[in-house]
Amino acid sequence: MDANTKNRPFAENGSVTELLERYRSGHAMEQAFYHSDSVFAADVEAVIMQEWHFAGLANEIASVGDYFLFELLDESVIIARGEDEKVRAFANVCRHRGSRVCLEERGSTRQFVCPYHAWTYKLDGSLRHARLMGPELDHAELSLKPVACEVFHGMIFVSLAEKPASFEALRAEVDGPLTPYGLDRTRIAHRERYTVEANWKLLVENYNECYHCAPAHPEYRRTHPTHLSADRVEPFNLAMEERARALGIPTDFIDRVGPGLCPVGSVDYSYSRHSLYEGFDTGSDTGKPVAPLLGALQGYDQGAMDLYVGFLNPLLVYNDHAVIYRFIPVSRELSIQEIIWLVHEDAQEGRDYDLQRLTWLWDATTKADKHIIEKNQKGVNSRFYQPGPLAGMEAFTQRFINYYLERLRGHMHT
Repeated sequence: MDANTKNRPFAENGSVTELLERYRSGHAMEQAFYHSDSVFAADVEAVIMQEWHFAGLANEIASVGDYFLFELLDESVIIARGEDEKVRAFANVCRHRGSRVCLEERGSTRQFVCPYHAWTYKLDGSLRHARLMGPELDHAELSLKPVACEVFHGMIFVSLAEKPASFEALRAEVDGPLTPYGLDRTRIAHRERYTVEANWKLLVENYNECYHCAPAHPEYRRTHPTHLSADRVEPFNLAMEERARALGIPTDFIDRVGPGLCPVGSVDYSYSRHSLYEGFDTGSDTGKPVAPLLGALQGYDQGAMDLYVGFLNPLLVYNDHAVIYRFIPVSRELSIQEIIWLVHEDAQEGRDYDLQRLTWLWDATTKADKHIIEKNQKGVNSRFYQPGPLAGMEAFTQRFINYYLERLRGHMHT
């Protein structure tokens, strides 16, 4: 491909299928993957609407009738606890003429009433009453449309896919290692949204490599040695594993991402634990604890656990708090990076933790990421951009690219 060809506008530079055929493994992707409306539209259908998304915690809707809304692009989902105590999700779309049914972000109710024409729905989504409609109306056919919903260790995930990937393999393999952390007994201490003027894939690619950590993240470098070469990190991990064994903290390495690793029909997932620097109990400014120990943990192994459920909501769990990342596309070159901090359900701000110390590391890191990712997008948009080779420390970025391209190819062939 000559320089003039590679810099033509996307519409002149091939279809999505041609872009997929041209991709060279071991390299970044072409400009159009981050700068084309056509690719973004394909991303929404092939990836975003097929993925599972973290929506909130089950204890946010602890009582019958409690609900909150989950919003993604043009979609709105009601997540509610029914009279049978079950958590369900429904499209926030009235079956009459399509109005939003719930307008408040969260609340508690005995029934859902559409504000437009007062059609009324039970907590299980079934139509209770359609005002002034005749007896011939088939109520059973006019329930709120269900949205796939899973509660996993107290975390609620939703998928807008017609046939969402199964949680069965994830539960069977990860339930045990995850149990000691007691994530079902946590609460949200803080949520923060960072607007990033970049394509959503640049956010995910950045999160999945630490090649940039040394130059970009002095705060992260203070606590995590993962920016070092593998041979220099290994002694830290071996020492952490010994401490973890003594405390009964699981150090399983589970990788079920991609063809040959992920069971057919399953959500992709992975679980691992890595070391902090010795002497650092948690991800804080001093390495000292910032909140009470989670779950059944009895001490600090000076490590952190990584959990992926799909690629859009990685979870990082220290011994005393957890951090959930969400990568949320808004438009072609606008995204939201949401960070959610979890603490033990009994922890009280001001008594058990200081919010500024709790959020310090990942607030500073995410603000730095926002800066470098936005500069990355500006460079990718340049007529001089050409995909360069990936470094060894970008292996997980390559894995994400493979994951993404596989889904895009599947979508193009349906």
